[in-house]
Amino acid sequence: MLSNIPKNQDKLLNVDSVRKDELFDLIVTNFPVGLIILDRDEKILEFNPAAEEITGFKKQEIYGKSCHAVLIGIPCHLSELKESASADEILVHTEGTIRHKDGHEIPVRYTASPLVKDNKLKGAIAIFRDVTKEKQLEQHRRVLISMFAHDLKGPLAVAGGFLMRLRQGKAGPLNKKQLQYVDTVLKEVGRVEKYIRSFLDIVRMEAGQITLSREFCDLSRLFSDLLDSIKLKAGQKNIKIEVEIPEDISPAYVDKTQFSRVIQNLLDNAIKYSPENSVVRIKCTESDKNILIAVEDSGPGIEEEDLPYIFDPFYRANYSGDVEGCGIGLAIVKTIVEAHGGKVWVRNKRPPERGAIFSFSIPKFQESRKQPNILKA
Repeated sequence: MLSNIPKNQDKLLNVDSVRKDELFDLIVTNFPVGLIILDRDEKILEFNPAAEEITGFKKQEIYGKSCHAVLIGIPCHLSELKESASADEILVHTEGTIRHKDGHEIPVRYTASPLVKDNKLKGAIAIFRDVTKEKQLEQHRRVLISMFAHDLKGPLAVAGGFLMRLRQGKAGPLNKKQLQYVDTVLKEVGRVEKYIRSFLDIVRMEAGQITLSREFCDLSRLFSDLLDSIKLKAGQKNIKIEVEIPEDISPAYVDKTQFSRVIQNLLDNAIKYSPENSVVRIKCTESDKNILIAVEDSGPGIEEEDLPYIFDPFYRANYSGDVEGCGIGLAIVKTIVEAHGGKVWVRNKRPPERGAIFSFSIPKFQESRKQPNILKA
């Protein structure tokens, strides 16, 4: 068999190697969005021209430097993966801000993934793009929707009041069929009012009009209380909820009411999209700086085209199907987590498993670091 190998095989391999290097350089140079590659110690190895344009930094300025120190906002969370050396903690399709060289912040949408070989963490790769114009358009849209929501509150309250008077017989007795109609209309009016309140909550949070009342929170007790309140909803679909949380996990320094709202919304979402007789999992872990929480469902997963927008208000992904909702819950999750100085992201499970994993991290309490105290995006 050795006789079948061409005599110039080594030369051919060298040529292929050169071509691959040239092709790699060509791809990196012409890649239409920012690209950054890190080693396992979060040092910058590669930084393409698009990344230079977005950040104002030249590759030669930051090569070999710590990602955290230079590019504040880039997802350099490898320290949280070193022990497990698993790609399961992949950060996918989330948003944040990058601090430009001149000091101003740029909103970006990015995707990041660890680079793992033989179950050993080798580094990470991230791509990101400037979404300043998109954010400006989004802000205009939110202002218009907010004004529209405020204008709707009055007429809805009046309509609901008169319907309730009809239901109570204040305008004369109603027959059985009429009562059914009035009850149906009241139910729908209530749903619209709930949607409006939820959206206005987001507006108030982003405007910093709601103060965070932080306290140290025992996560085991918090999850126990939340599960007691959600068991009925899960039981209707015979869904089992599993919680994995270390006994000695650090307490979270959070606004307990708002933090509970985050978990409640993620659990509601997981139960809503998981089929009957399935499992929803909650996993809690911690690193030196952060507490990480993940909620795994057994649903259909999320289309790749929907992932960048899943936390946007009123966005309804293609996987939603006939499930009721208006796309507010996940937007509230994102707003509250970021108000605590944290990050939120989502990814699909790896085939053949089905479902999505919604994860977020919040910083641990540190005496030396000033804690934000208002809900403001």
